[in-house]
Amino acid sequence: MNPKSYFLPFTAAACLALATVATAQTPAPTNAPARAPRGPTLPGPPPGDTTIVTLPFTEDFESGAINTNIWDLRVHGTATIKVTQDNVAHGKNALQVHYPAAARGAYAFIAVRLPDAIHDQLYGRAYVYVKSLPPGHMVLMNAGTRGFPISNFLEIGQSHGMFQPSFQLNGPGPDRGETTAREGQIPFSRWFCLEWQFTDKPDRIVEWVDGQQVVDKSFGYKGVKSELVKGFSEYDIGFRAWGNALANDVDVYYDDIEISDKPIGQLTPVAEAAK
Repeated sequence: MNPKSYFLPFTAAACLALATVATAQTPAPTNAPARAPRGPTLPGPPPGDTTIVTLPFTEDFESGAINTNIWDLRVHGTATIKVTQDNVAHGKNALQVHYPAAARGAYAFIAVRLPDAIHDQLYGRAYVYVKSLPPGHMVLMNAGTRGFPISNFLEIGQSHGMFQPSFQLNGPGPDRGETTAREGQIPFSRWFCLEWQFTDKPDRIVEWVDGQQVVDKSFGYKGVKSELVKGFSEYDIGFRAWGNALANDVDVYYDDIEISDKPIGQLTPVAEAAK
């Protein structure tokens, strides 16, 4: 047997795998154009048979547990998501997502099914606390087709201490791609009120922090600027880190989530700095 012929298929496959990993770890530049199709995303659990919520939908976790009749757990790897009393904005409970430093490719989200009334546009609000985040692409929440992470959606994420609003094409079809931007500083080490407006006709994200607008971004992909998502039927909130394993643990807290067909507004400001 010719040794060179024997090792050639392995070498080609290895090079292709390395190229795919390198592409996935490239950070998104500010106001990036639509990217070329990416490699396959991690498989996700099939969507559960949860209840379609009525509007306005509110969740403050004061029941002390995640209601699995409403929220569908989307968890992969060593990331975890649970109700906690350790750090809250209002009341006694909040949602905590824990992402261990050694994790890679993990995520933890809860997903809720949305009614047809907000198929094309929705408003939302959540109180958010995170002490700090490393500079890479981190996912906080999104809304789009069912089955995240194998879905198409508008996303509120983080990159280099700024919000990273984006359109993500990650559905079950052969095409993969994204259009991203960086707008607005994320407040760290305190609770803040995050409000948002997602629109699919045309595709756009607007965000407010403590009542002040910080993001207004429209999206296009391959010349198309409307109905990229094909409607909002699911909302997901949690945490995912792209790229290499993080140097330190990350904990993100959420409280007082609301989704509606109209602007929502703030609750009483959080008086004290969180732990």
